[in-house]
Amino acid sequence: MWQDGEQRKSLLFILNGVFINAALVLTSGMFLSGYIVFLGGSDFLVGLMNNAMNWAAIAGLFAYLLYERMAQRKKLLIVLLLLSRFLVCGVVYLPLLFGTGQLTLTLLTVMVVSGNTIWGIFSIGFSIWMINSFPPGARNTFIFKRTFWLRISFTLANISMGFVLDWSGKSYTGFLIVFTVSLILSLADAAVLIGLKEPDYGVESGSRFSLTTFFEPMRNKPYLRLMLFIFLYYSSLTISSSFTSLYLVRYLELDYKLISFVTVIANLFMIICIHMWRQAVGRIGLMRALKLTGFLAAMEFLIYAFLTRDSLFLLALAPVLAGAGNSGFNIFIMNYRYDLMPEKNRTLYEGWYGALFGLSLLVGPMVGNAVMNRLPVLENNLIQHSRFQLLYLISLALALPIILLSFRDRGQEPGSGMKIPIPTDMTAQQEGGSHAD
Repeated sequence: MWQDGEQRKSLLFILNGVFINAALVLTSGMFLSGYIVFLGGSDFLVGLMNNAMNWAAIAGLFAYLLYERMAQRKKLLIVLLLLSRFLVCGVVYLPLLFGTGQLTLTLLTVMVVSGNTIWGIFSIGFSIWMINSFPPGARNTFIFKRTFWLRISFTLANISMGFVLDWSGKSYTGFLIVFTVSLILSLADAAVLIGLKEPDYGVESGSRFSLTTFFEPMRNKPYLRLMLFIFLYYSSLTISSSFTSLYLVRYLELDYKLISFVTVIANLFMIICIHMWRQAVGRIGLMRALKLTGFLAAMEFLIYAFLTRDSLFLLALAPVLAGAGNSGFNIFIMNYRYDLMPEKNRTLYEGWYGALFGLSLLVGPMVGNAVMNRLPVLENNLIQHSRFQLLYLISLALALPIILLSFRDRGQEPGSGMKIPIPTDMTAQQEGGSHAD
């Protein structure tokens, strides 16, 4: 049994997860994409900003240089949190000052990128704060409880604000409500963090920056192979998935509550399938299970390749594949990479991993936009928006050989013991497809 102090700390971190995950989902994904569509932003801008929270986290790699020398980080982390959220949430007030022209879109881009870059630095420091706050024996119980509540929080935020946008006629008033609610939730999160004590970070006195240490993950060949796989796999997926919110909102003209419902289905299957994938590892091994889940996640793109206004029933199948596949794939990748890391310098290894992942989400939409502009415009019974639909097929054609050829079975697989990794909130998880947890 936890003592009262431990229970209070657990409750505050759960409240933190509830507030910040609900806040984040309201300023990313379909909400941010829909707002840029409302302002008249280009398809490329929508696709690029759709994953800004992830690719801007490249800056998190250099957070290692900041945190390794700081024994007290709480004040800095709260300042970074507030600055990040004020910048991202503040984009909704730009039309009140500058109208809805090109200046507003330019300022929005600068604020979103700057805010999410700051968030990338904050999130690494916060992850260390939270993980170090609990002893190993109590950590798993706390994380699973927190993950349960944060999934509920951003699911409810998705649904409720989707109804608000549809109620407002997808007008500026709706987006003003959504982003303002996000800002209020962010302030509530900061208030919760103020009430939490910092753990002992174990900072070594007199430590100096070393290029040899900084590039250590690049010399770890198994870990380098994993990072290259992540870069190639997610680059191929985000060639098209970066434009999914755009496709659903601008071209298929779907209601936000329907898009929110699709996200709910994906989240539900992510929860349902966790136990199944844990059992699968014992039967077929980690590498085969990883390939199978990656394959299922990629098959979501086959569904989107045939999704039109006349085949909306396919939206019921796409999140099932995405949720089931990503549920296992993310756990296996986390488990595998933690086994490849040494006990020391894990923050640095995570920073490099996040940087390569973020880079893939920056490269993907750039390549996707260039390819889409060169695709033919076709129209028949199966194809209504050929540039988007063909782009999904290209993503699938690239992703499948990458996942199937990247890993080989081994007699003694790293991670075959299937330890349960420590998931953080939606900002630290790295999920493919068109859905982010």
